[in-house]
Parts: sequence; structure tokens; C-alpha cells
Amino acid sequence: MGLKFGTSGVRGLVTEFTDREAYLLATAFLQHADVVTPASRVSVGMDLRESSPKILNAIEKALADHQKDIHNCGVLPTPALAYYSAENKSLAIMVTGSHIPADRNGIKFYLATGETLKSDDEKIFANYQKLQNESFAKELFDDEGSFVRKSAVDKKDAAKEARELFIKRYVTTLADNHLNGLKIIFYEHSSAAREFLGQILETMGANVIRVGRSDKFIPVDTEAVESLDLFKKWIQEHKADALISTDGDGDRPLVIDNLGRLVQGDKLGIICSEFLGIEAIALPISCNSGVSHIKDFKKIIFTKIGSPYVVEALNSLNIQFKSVAGFEANGGYILSSPVQRSAVLKALPTRDSVLPALAILGMAAKKKCTVAEVVDQLPSRFTGSVLAKNCPPEKSQKIIQTVSADPTAFVQSLIPAAKVESQNTLDGLRMTTAAGQVVHLRPSGNAPEFRCYTEASSQTEADTIAAKALSAIQNLIEA
Repeated sequence: MGLKFGTSGVRGLVTEFTDREAYLLATAFLQHADVVTPASRVSVGMDLRESSPKILNAIEKALADHQKDIHNCGVLPTPALAYYSAENKSLAIMVTGSHIPADRNGIKFYLATGETLKSDDEKIFANYQKLQNESFAKELFDDEGSFVRKSAVDKKDAAKEARELFIKRYVTTLADNHLNGLKIIFYEHSSAAREFLGQILETMGANVIRVGRSDKFIPVDTEAVESLDLFKKWIQEHKADALISTDGDGDRPLVIDNLGRLVQGDKLGIICSEFLGIEAIALPISCNSGVSHIKDFKKIIFTKIGSPYVVEALNSLNIQFKSVAGFEANGGYILSSPVQRSAVLKALPTRDSVLPALAILGMAAKKKCTVAEVVDQLPSRFTGSVLAKNCPPEKSQKIIQTVSADPTAFVQSLIPAAKVESQNTLDGLRMTTAAGQVVHLRPSGNAPEFRCYTEASSQTEADTIAAKALSAIQNLIEA
């Protein structure tokens, strides 16, 4: 059985998400939720993967068998489902594999208080294993784990309501964020946000050019972007001010500036925090260290990688500060406290792609400058990120062990004569040289992938180190 909890939610191969496994996972979640945040209503949604409807069907069967009131929100961004459930004080379950390949999928859970933390996930998984051992509800399934018979469940169609609520969140509270005159390319692909984000941008005054809609799922990774040349070509052809998109479930933004450059997610997070006037922030250790040079931030906490860790840190910051937010290197923005704009922008303590995208465009409009100029005003620290695929967990751990045994040798294979001055093992292996370059190795928590984050004093250097690191990692995988 390969299903397991990663940095956020449970992930696995589509073939592993049988009706039985999805049913048991939903049941395990309900057992935990009924203890910590009881609720009669459960809001559900999914991304556009081909496998998502079948998984959601099994989840809804589990909810119906537990006499829950089901609100089906259809295809929508994960933050839209989280917001809908928060406004309705319900539990929520999202079927999504986010950015990982189409042969995989996942399930993400929300309590009535918000996104589950790692402590919640551990208890849910313990419930799940207990249900497995007890052969719970075995009469419902055949030997392959499929339902013996199909059955319809009663549910409310909440798709329109959830969509309108999420769009209103931004166009009402950020009504002062005028994007009039900005020409924005919106890369729709198979994003669950494609019926949401384009309308938000247009309502706020932008001229939106929609491109790249796909009926086939495309695993867009906002940290390892593979189509920069195409994006730059589109921007040049349309003389656009920026290209905006998201990952598969719409909780991570993709922003390309007017020069065709990728705006890294952690820089988006810094810009969004400044735009909103945030006092204290939490972010993973993999993020751009330039954030430490922003004097407006009264406190910064670095965490392990994964939104549950960031959310946990934000909960502690909320006790001390009035305005609190967090973000990740993938660009997902987590607003942990309300912010006063044209109206009160409510907290949404889960990854969101819309807010950081609107913030960088709003900052450019406010300063009457280009998106590229907004980015270039940040501290001169630049990051890179590469992803090695087809790296099973056992290989990942061996790579970490090999490099840990002689970190200087590995770093010098990327940066000649470099000296490793410090190491951080909070999440993976993060090595910093005496000259300030960073090489951060980290196995994926939910896919057979291995990432490397880099940092340097120029984008060219950060990208060069990252490219060399990818080659070195691939050699270690094949060794």
C-alpha cells in the first residue's frame, strides 16, 4: 500500500486510490473531525484530473454513510473550497494531486478550524490503518477494492455559490486595486482556477488574454517551470505586462514578468506581504533569505517545508501580532489574519494563488512601473529550483547520506573552490558557502522526486548552480 501523507494531504498513484482506499481515508478523517471539530456539513471539490471524479464519488459515499450533509462544489481551486467551507463552518475534502504527474492524485482535508496540521494527519492516518486492519465495511467492495454496486448519494450542488463567493472575496475587498490598462496573459491549461482567476482579473480592470486551455491534465509545477521560452514568446507577441497562471489545483501562482522572467514564489510572497502591510511572517527554510533584509517585518519564522508547518507557526505569531501571513517557495500565500482594504479581507490560512498574483500587479499599477521593476526593487538575493524526477524514496535518502558525508566535495563540484560554512538539516540538507551561495537538497515528501533549491547574488549564478546540481543529482540517482 503506497498511499501516505506528505507535506500536505495524502498522495499516491491513481491505481492505489481504489474506491475502498478513498472511502476509508474519508472515514478516518471523519472519525478524527468528529472528535476535534464536529460538523454536520462537509464541502467537497476536485481538480481536473481524469481520476478525480471517481475518487470524489467514493468519498461522497463515505460521507453519506456517516449522515453528513454534502455540499459538492465541483471543480474549483483548493483555496476556494477552503474559503467556502470556512464561511459555512463546514469540514472540507479536496481531491487533488496539485502539480504532480497525472498518474497520481491526492486528498486534502480541512477541519472546521481550517487546514489539518501534521498532528491531525498523524491521527487520521492512524485511524485509516486501524480501519484497514479491521476490514471496515468490507461488504461494500470486491477483491479489487471497487464498489460492489453503484449508489447515488444526496448532495447539494454548491459549485455556483462557491465560485461567486471566492470571486467576491477579491473584487470587493481589493476594489481599490485598480488594474486598468494592464494587459495580462492568463495561461489556463488544466488549472482548477481557470474559471475563477481570469474573471477576477477582468473585473478588476485588466485586459485578459486567455491562452493554452487544455482538455488533458498538465502537471504545471510553479517551482520547476518548463515552458519559459513559450511564455516569453507569448508576452512579446502580445506586448503583455505579465503572464499569470497557477498549478493544477490553483493554490500556487505562476507569474512571468514583462521581460519574460519567472517571478519566484518567495519573491511574490515578500511583495504580497509588503502590499498588505503584514507585520510578521512565517515561511519555509527553502525560501529566499533576502526576506531578512526587509525592515518592515517585525518577526520572521523559518519552518520545515509544507503549508501545515507554516500554518502552525502562524498560529503562534497571531498571539503576538495584528497582521500575520506566510508563504512558500512555490508562491502559495497564507493569510492568517484579517486585513483592512476597501473592505475587510478575511483570513484564509491555506495556500492561495490569487492574492499574490493580484498584489504584484497592484503594486505595479500603484507605483506606475512595470512588474519587472517591482521585482527588481527587492533585495539582491536570487533563487533557483530544479526537480529530478523518477527518484524513489530509497534513492533520495541515499543521496542525502552521500552528500552529508562530504558536503564540501558536492558543493565544490557545482561551485569550484567553494567552502561550506554552515549546514541546516531542518528539512533536507541546506548548505551555505562562505560567499553566501546556498545549495539545498530535499527529497519530495509525496512523490518520487528530488528537489534542489539554490541561492546566489545573481539570477544567472543561482540558475547555473541549479543546473549543475540537477546533473549531479541525476548521476547519483543512476549510480
